[in-house]
Amino acid sequence: MSKQRRSFLALASALAASTVGIPISTIAQPRELVLGIVNPMTGPGADLGISGQQAIDPFIEEINKAGGINGMKVRAVYRDDQSNPRTGVQVVTELIQREKVHIIMGANLTHVAFSLAPLINQAKVPFFTMATGDAVVDPEKFPYNFRINTANSIEAEKLVEHAIKLHGMKAPAFLVDNTAYGQSGDRALRAALAKRNIQPVAVESFGLSDTDTSGQFVNIKKANPDVLFVWGLGGPLALVSRSAERAGFTAPVYGGFGMHQEGFIKLGSPSGDKWAATIWRSFTQGTSPAPEAVQAYVARQSKIFGDKLSGSVNISALWDDALRMTVDAVRRAGSTDGEAIRLALESTTNFKGLISTYSFSKTKHDGFEPKDVAIAFATKVDKHIRRRIPSEN
Repeated sequence: MSKQRRSFLALASALAASTVGIPISTIAQPRELVLGIVNPMTGPGADLGISGQQAIDPFIEEINKAGGINGMKVRAVYRDDQSNPRTGVQVVTELIQREKVHIIMGANLTHVAFSLAPLINQAKVPFFTMATGDAVVDPEKFPYNFRINTANSIEAEKLVEHAIKLHGMKAPAFLVDNTAYGQSGDRALRAALAKRNIQPVAVESFGLSDTDTSGQFVNIKKANPDVLFVWGLGGPLALVSRSAERAGFTAPVYGGFGMHQEGFIKLGSPSGDKWAATIWRSFTQGTSPAPEAVQAYVARQSKIFGDKLSGSVNISALWDDALRMTVDAVRRAGSTDGEAIRLALESTTNFKGLISTYSFSKTKHDGFEPKDVAIAFATKVDKHIRRRIPSEN
């Protein structure tokens, strides 16, 4: 054996010995954790994207000042899905292939999130979605999808139970948008009603760009419903409430979380002042105030952003929960490997956040606790806190 060969082997042995006992994840650890943020910054869901960024930027600044995660800095790469599934697929492809992100977060709109899920799961990248459609989270079909938002099925159960208890509902009607979000609400409501042997007496739909739904209300009124369930995004629903007022529709109206978007708050009064929808209990008040931690978070966000603070600051709080849970999972995983993070998320139990206390498992990727949902008026807002309907107090 040559002298050069013996020297090389000696050096290789020394290097190998120096790494004995050090986890591979530590040796190969990248210098930063890259979060791919896919959100609607334009289109009908723009307020959701803006409120998300208003949570993410201060959080990343805070975590990096504290030394990052296991010594890694955190960086966010933003992409606008334009509230459009096709655009969402394009930007997610870029995030995965070019930006090499370790986690993808966002996709607030159900029709966008459902289009992205197959691509993200094929790449084995953990996906923290904010969408509420039930089909978006399925541990068998989409093992890398996780959610801490309220699933439509939870909202529907809450609304149907309330309508029966308060109004003696026997003949409900639906008016839902024609996106995957509206259709998910339709399915969830039908399932909740079917458990009580109730069927809708009328079902109508509308498009996101529709400005007048008077025709739909003519048909709904003919069916003489005792309750109307609506499912859609805030801005379009505000226009629906105006059509309802013009049509003289007076039955109680309830809806899903979309009613609490900034668009409805700004445009839905006075026509929608009696309309109420599901929302996280922590962002409501009635005979008791909102939790101190939520009030403190709203005050902090107000101090940072002033008059530029999004009207959907409750969405910012949900993002704060998701980000802190992500940090916890990555820290426990000791790696940016997608499979390691997925397993760490699945082992998360009783994680206390602003919105709920979350738990995941191998067969449960919905972390939200159903008891933490309430019903509140959509236009009665004080310092970003909604007013609960009287029966919720």
